[in-house]
Amino acid sequence: MSPSLSKRLCTLVFFCFLLCQQVFSQTKVITGKVSDETGNPVADVSVLIKNTKKGTVTAKDGSFSIVVPAAAKSITISHLGFVSQEINIAVVSEVSIKLIAESGSLADVVVVGYGTQRKRDVTGSISTIKGDDFKNLPIANAASALQGRASGVDIVSGDGAPGSGPSIRIRGTGTINGSDPLVVIDGVPGGSLSDVNPNNIASIEVLKDASSSAIYGSRAANGVVLVTTKKGNYGEQAQTSVNVYRGTVNVLKKLNLLTAPDLVKLKQETLNNDGSGLGIWSDPYYATQRTDWQKELFGTGNTTNADLAIRGGSAKSKYSITGNYFDDKGMIQNSYFKRASTSFNSEHKVTSGIRVGENFLYSVTSGNTPNTRSTQDGLIWSALRFNPAIPVRTANGGWGASKASNELGDINNPIFTAAIVDSKNTNRHILANAYVEVDLLKGLMLKANYGLDQYTSDGYSFNIATPDQTRVTSQASLNQGHSEGISWLQEIFLTYNTQIRKNHNITLTGGYSAQTFQGNSFGASRIGYTDDATDHRILDNGNAANQRSGGSGSFNHSSGLQSYFVRGNYSFMGKYLLTATMRADGSSKFLPSKQWGYFPAFSAGWRISDEKFFKDNVSFLNTLKLTGGWGRLGNQSVADFQYLGIISGGSGYNFGSPSAPIDGSSIVSLSNPNITWEKAEMTNIALEFSLLNSHLSGTVAWFNKDTKDMLIPYSLVENFGNGVRIPDQNIGTLNNHGIEVDLNYQNKVGNLSYNIGANASFIKNKVTLLYGTKDDYIGSSFYGRESLETSRTYEGLPIGSFFGFKTGGLYQTQAEIDSDPNRAHDDKSNIKPGDVKFLDQNGDGVIDDKDRVNLGNPHPSMVLGLNTSLHYKSFDMSLAFSGAFGFKLYNADRMAGLDASQVFNWYAEQNSRWHGAGTSNSIPRLSRANTNQNYRSSDLWIEKGDYLALKNISIGYTISTWKIGGAKMPVTRLYASCYNAFYLTGYRGFTPELGYTDGNKQRGVDVAQYPAVRTITIGATLNL
Repeated sequence: MSPSLSKRLCTLVFFCFLLCQQVFSQTKVITGKVSDETGNPVADVSVLIKNTKKGTVTAKDGSFSIVVPAAAKSITISHLGFVSQEINIAVVSEVSIKLIAESGSLADVVVVGYGTQRKRDVTGSISTIKGDDFKNLPIANAASALQGRASGVDIVSGDGAPGSGPSIRIRGTGTINGSDPLVVIDGVPGGSLSDVNPNNIASIEVLKDASSSAIYGSRAANGVVLVTTKKGNYGEQAQTSVNVYRGTVNVLKKLNLLTAPDLVKLKQETLNNDGSGLGIWSDPYYATQRTDWQKELFGTGNTTNADLAIRGGSAKSKYSITGNYFDDKGMIQNSYFKRASTSFNSEHKVTSGIRVGENFLYSVTSGNTPNTRSTQDGLIWSALRFNPAIPVRTANGGWGASKASNELGDINNPIFTAAIVDSKNTNRHILANAYVEVDLLKGLMLKANYGLDQYTSDGYSFNIATPDQTRVTSQASLNQGHSEGISWLQEIFLTYNTQIRKNHNITLTGGYSAQTFQGNSFGASRIGYTDDATDHRILDNGNAANQRSGGSGSFNHSSGLQSYFVRGNYSFMGKYLLTATMRADGSSKFLPSKQWGYFPAFSAGWRISDEKFFKDNVSFLNTLKLTGGWGRLGNQSVADFQYLGIISGGSGYNFGSPSAPIDGSSIVSLSNPNITWEKAEMTNIALEFSLLNSHLSGTVAWFNKDTKDMLIPYSLVENFGNGVRIPDQNIGTLNNHGIEVDLNYQNKVGNLSYNIGANASFIKNKVTLLYGTKDDYIGSSFYGRESLETSRTYEGLPIGSFFGFKTGGLYQTQAEIDSDPNRAHDDKSNIKPGDVKFLDQNGDGVIDDKDRVNLGNPHPSMVLGLNTSLHYKSFDMSLAFSGAFGFKLYNADRMAGLDASQVFNWYAEQNSRWHGAGTSNSIPRLSRANTNQNYRSSDLWIEKGDYLALKNISIGYTISTWKIGGAKMPVTRLYASCYNAFYLTGYRGFTPELGYTDGNKQRGVDVAQYPAVRTITIGATLNL
């Protein structure tokens, strides 16, 4: 190399060094770490140099590094759901930042129909429940997790049986028909919450008003529940989490029953009162207590749950893979629910403007729930009534039975009934969708979504012969059934976002949706098995002379929906908001000329706190937003094809020759060509606010919902023969109106951060039109061996109101009977002291059916929720309360348990029966004759249902840095919880949470359902 060239190169290197020195002297590197208020790192936090677009995001461990100009004074830190911060970097090169959650989560993005929206811009009424708020609850159905967590949402538990799912009522019971909301899981409508692992749910949005729900049109009259499962994130390193818990299950409460000695004493008194012989009640055998049947039946169950999740992503893909096993063995033998499920989802950036993805869920559930609703052979009813002197097992090893005398009742040993169960229902469910999103132009996106909802269900039940029990089954029988169904969904829609001159923001969504439904079912049975060994329990081994089979299906003709929808969102300066929606639905349930329904809605919002006059004059409020809207929704939850007259084959006709009937067909249903949609029109006004430096936030909403053209059964005078179904008619109207209040307070004091949320709903329900007269009604099913009608639906009253006689205590003396004006013109010969005094309501001096009146409302006038979470260093605790007030319950089982005309065991309250003047004014005298009909439907059996329950308490401890043998262990959270910890209530039954027993026509009737249970669990979560 020549000296001159070498000199030139050295000069060049020197100048480059000076240039780099000059450049680096004008910049500096800022490093830091971002965590939340509990100290956990937060990934994907935006770090920007102030007043520039240059920045970075935090890594998985919350760390970041950014090169900034030497003159830079500050950086801004922001992340969805947290308060943005500005950090001074003028004199520091390393920072540590703690994010503070934004009160009310106004920065949150909420899921709405066919898209998302910033919560601050929402004009409809939407409640959001985060999956982390109910993680690790020992529940089979995610609907249970909603209880007490959202205003306007009433979770009505039917019973405590494993796998039982509660009913969801959003803003009241909207119709006498199906009132369940539409459930949409990851974009596929019609799914079941029992198939989703609650621990795999990221969020649940409840669309409560017409504005937010109208995009779903014909199925949104009862509200919409949107479920979003957990996803991976782009650019996220693979994360594996394992979660396991185990718990014990016990009955929450037992009822006080008579012991054998007390029962014998009262049976003797009963027969003496009637002038009858004592029979077996003079036998000392029956005065010896041998069995507490509740104790024998209600054992200890257990629940087990295991979750595995792997989530992550690259720059162009994200994914989530999960597995779940849930096993709930009930406290009653052979009652159980099991679920095994797997899910995966992923999304991929094919190009910068094309994304494809899918969601897939497969679940297998199986279980058995004992019959606990019958007063003939219901398991709980039998345990409460069975004689306590009878042993579970006899001395020779056989099962105790009540065959010795009719005085012991015609029910079987309940432990025997539970032990011999050989029954199983297995359901397989696939819920899947695949989608593609294409950015056509700036702000314009096309999305196509194809979904599948497929299920199969298999039922098996073998009943052994029971010759040694009172309710004899002489031959064993086997029943098997199979049903399957499939629904296909196809949707395509456009979403356009644009901003005009900075102040005008517009989002338009419009598209097409179609969904078809097909299914079939069949069943078979045989009676008569010479060998009932387990491996012989197949259909072919039964007696072919006693067999039945049958089925139905719709695979050759689908039912379905075809829909068009459009929605527009407009915002001016971020403070004047407008939303308008229209959906048109065509349904095959109705005559072609009646198939299409149109469901419009609109709402508006005003962010008052953004106005200058507000900012200048109001200091105690941080934010204030007023919204209001109106819309029409639809409901088609009625039987298919009622517009057609249905003729069915298989009928036999006898034309003078009984021995040779002729095959033929018969009418099974009349037609109603005018049948069409039920419609619900709703008005909604809400005020959202925050104060105390945004620590306290809340919403107060008023709504009024009118259901019109309600489909109700219409009884015709004409007689069309037995078994002919009369179609529904659009002739009813119903109103629900009320107020909802949501409050949330969050703060941090030192290392303690806490959050307190409370909500309350005040809802009134009334049928405003039924048949056009106040005398006509829709009755419910009758209760028990007394054949009592407990509930009726009348015009002017709530759905399913309790109905019966008013009472005025008990007659204490014969003189009181003789002078009673309620029976002034009535026959008093059958009345005796100790009988019930029924009140004359129409003033005719006679007690008859004309004196039956409304006895109470089964729907709560107030539903309450209270949820608290606390974090202190590595400790966390949460409490969830729920309650309901201002409603009545019909304690039908108490009536049965005090009915002296029945031969069974009684409640211990019978010790306080009337047995002389002044001894009781509520529990009638003992008599088999029951000449005064003391146990008819009356307010004696009506009780207040008010309760407040601690639904769940959970305590956890997180170990973030620990080692074993020098090896670093995963972040681990250990926790313990108690679900259904206690109830504060005056109700005397097992639980005040009583659901529906005859559709929406009857609620709050205690028929000795499977009792509520308390579950105590311990568990651990490992983040690998």
